[in-house]
Amino acid sequence: MTQRHEELLDAAIQLFQKSGIHAVSVADITEACGISKGAFYKHFDSKENMILELLKRYYDEMFREADRFTEEFNQSPLMILKRKITIELEKSIEYRSFFLALLTEFPPYEKGPIPEFLDRIQQTHQQWHKQALLDAFGSKSKKYMDDLTLVLEGILHSYLMQIIWKGPALPLDRLGDFIAECIKAIVENDEAISPLLPVYSNADSEASILEIIGNDLHTLRTEMNTDRARYSQKDLQTIDLLIEELTQEKPREFLVDALLAQLHRRTYLKTGITKIMTSWEVWKGDLT
Repeated sequence: MTQRHEELLDAAIQLFQKSGIHAVSVADITEACGISKGAFYKHFDSKENMILELLKRYYDEMFREADRFTEEFNQSPLMILKRKITIELEKSIEYRSFFLALLTEFPPYEKGPIPEFLDRIQQTHQQWHKQALLDAFGSKSKKYMDDLTLVLEGILHSYLMQIIWKGPALPLDRLGDFIAECIKAIVENDEAISPLLPVYSNADSEASILEIIGNDLHTLRTEMNTDRARYSQKDLQTIDLLIEELTQEKPREFLVDALLAQLHRRTYLKTGITKIMTSWEVWKGDLT
């Protein structure tokens, strides 16, 4: 990604957060960067395409920073969860005006690439939360994992709304610690808890989970195909190998594991591959 490309994204996010998305034109963005409108279209097909890239950048940054902390620092599972929650809070506050504008100007019930992307990324984000909780608390929490994930997301949402609408600003590291400790207290005192939302219903057979994974891979590949400059031919070939392997009567776990790990190492694919990896672990039986 070129420096000019990044400059355009940075200018756009500032303008969107200040004035709203619909009020900002391509001309406003190019004027802020000192380039022509024609030069804008060398980097983006449209303003909508730019918004989608900003969304991807937000989630890629969050997932990448959280993964880096996990990989580089030898911390306890609970400490890693605390840091992941803090990173999410920090990124959410940084982009808060942008997301408020998005939700106002592109409500979920509308059709179109942006609402549809927001719906898909919400599912991926939820899977990321679920995996973070499983990493922190292990098999003890599996039976009510969907419920626990919604509790985590509800607490996060409530605190973010408190900070954004009412203030004052809270120390986000302490807030991350507090939220993680609340979830820990639930898990450690779960004798009276029974699941309301099963992780996967009994109707979800192995075949249907593989079908979900296949559909997600096809969706990811379609997105990659529309932006070939961003993705390598090797990545597309890896996706094709995965799709082919998952159509076999007995997919080879070692091969699917290796191909998914290869894709997950690509920072620009982490957003799209997270949900797929979690669904694959469910199929293998690691999370059920």
